[in-house]
Amino acid sequence: MAMRGENVRFWLPAVLLLGFMAFSAQKLVRSHVDADVTAPRYEFERKLPGRRGAIYDSGSSASPLAKSVPVWEYRLDPVALTNAVVRRRGERPRKPEAIVRTIADALGLDYKRVLEMSRKANNRYQYLSQSSDQDVHKILADSSLVAGVVIEDRQPRQYFHGRRLSHVLGSVNAQNEPSAGIELRFDKELSGVPGMIRGKKDARGRELYDKRIETIAPVPGADVYLTIDHNLQYEAEMALKWGLKEYDAGSGWCVVLDAKTGAVLAMASLPDFHPLQYGRADESARINRVTSYTYEPGSVMKVITACAGIESGFVRSDSLYSTDRHDERYYKLPGDGSHVWEPRMSVKDAIVHSSNIVIGKLGYDLGPERLWTTMKAFGFGAKTGIELPGEEVGILRNWRKWDKATWSRAPIGQAVSVTAIQLASAYQAIANDGVRVPPHIVDRVVGADGSELYRPSADGSVRVISESTSRTIREMMLGVASREGTARRAAMRGYSVAGKTGTAQKAANGRYVDGLYRATFCGIVPSGVVKRHPDDDAPVEPRIVALVTLDFEKRTKFHQGGNSAAPVFRRIASMAMRYLTVEPDRPEELMDDDVDDEFDRIMDERATSAAEAVR
Repeated sequence: MAMRGENVRFWLPAVLLLGFMAFSAQKLVRSHVDADVTAPRYEFERKLPGRRGAIYDSGSSASPLAKSVPVWEYRLDPVALTNAVVRRRGERPRKPEAIVRTIADALGLDYKRVLEMSRKANNRYQYLSQSSDQDVHKILADSSLVAGVVIEDRQPRQYFHGRRLSHVLGSVNAQNEPSAGIELRFDKELSGVPGMIRGKKDARGRELYDKRIETIAPVPGADVYLTIDHNLQYEAEMALKWGLKEYDAGSGWCVVLDAKTGAVLAMASLPDFHPLQYGRADESARINRVTSYTYEPGSVMKVITACAGIESGFVRSDSLYSTDRHDERYYKLPGDGSHVWEPRMSVKDAIVHSSNIVIGKLGYDLGPERLWTTMKAFGFGAKTGIELPGEEVGILRNWRKWDKATWSRAPIGQAVSVTAIQLASAYQAIANDGVRVPPHIVDRVVGADGSELYRPSADGSVRVISESTSRTIREMMLGVASREGTARRAAMRGYSVAGKTGTAQKAANGRYVDGLYRATFCGIVPSGVVKRHPDDDAPVEPRIVALVTLDFEKRTKFHQGGNSAAPVFRRIASMAMRYLTVEPDRPEELMDDDVDDEFDRIMDERATSAAEAVR
């Protein structure tokens, strides 16, 4: 009996333990095999990215320049593919080769390539493709068909015109982090607000759509509308590329402004970059030379000096100055190279022929305070406020810090540094009868709900010079694009041009470098001083201001603004007149069927007309 009692005490716990293990095994099997796999198993939470706003041009159709397109990104995990058991109920498990075939066919990829990827177990999450196709997503998200495919929601940025406008648009990386341009300046407005889904998944990890707990829809970002027209931009970039190749320049930049509103119609800087390759671009290619690069402007600043003299009543356009460089009343006057002038020259002719001596004397007589005050009023030495990051201020020292050499150097564009947008803005004031309107490149920012979040204000407009002075200055500048002037190659058939050249010697290590220059031409078209017909009440108003600068890195015979920058300006301005349908203010030059605009022929026609008028 004692033996029997001991057996009971031994076997009873053993039997109970075995029964418990059998019960547990049964439950486990039922939960994984026989149970309904669609039953809710666990909760999940997933963020929904907010679509980044688009950037549009100013054209009538508002063409998208940059836009984010929602897609699914597919990556292959060979480990998950190999270890998973993929089968439909009642069928045998699918072989890895069959799964790879399904993946390749769905994404339109080469089967052998995907099969090779699936065998690289040490290389997980290999990129397959991106697609917005709903049918493809349905197939690759079906765990009874495929395994090892990792699916991520993506919104890649697309730049529809490649490198065009790269400095203006800027760039964002794969994480939608901005690097430059409008993308950086308006990142807060462009960025959407993420949403969220909270719900339940089944035993196979599939979402149960009827078991969602909470859904918060994402809010798309705002859209930015530029003042630039991509057709004008294309022509400007093509003209600038032609100029760099034709005249062997190392870099170049141009900007076109609306003469009345200050709106940027085109802006280009070369070299440039592709927005999708910003990180691999050279540092020099990332610089927007229109807004983020300063340089001595050279003779284009002589117009500002003339404005100071005429506005103050100190001189008139016909006031005469001696062309003697060695006048003892002046300190270290700049020279005029090999030019031989008449003993006396008017202020107007000093602009037409770009005399350093005469304008240097005028600036010296005006005094540093008066000249500095005028330069400040035109916007030099301060940011313009254009809606682009990284704008430079330039250098315009307070007049009290000018030495005597600067008294005659600053008037001709030396001892000061400016940006191209500052220069163009100053000329816009002259074109706009003396009122400077801050330049802007963004027309408006519109939220996803249609509300207007930003529009540039006109409150910053300021009168710099009188209407009378601005018209007088434009009349003086009219002679620059003539046979007698320094920019006859800027002349346009059918349109008058009021402009000024600049040939600035480059400096390095505090000294000017012999033979290296930057060539500039800035012009107003139409000039605003020529009537279309003699009996018209007023001249044709200016429509655009365009500036072109070519930067030469080696000696060249085309280093002067009139020889290189002026022809590029003419290409840009001629195209702009046609595209903007601006009626010519010299229609008699368009009477011939031959529309060749060779500058010699234009000049000959104008000289003949002037001679006949005198007779």
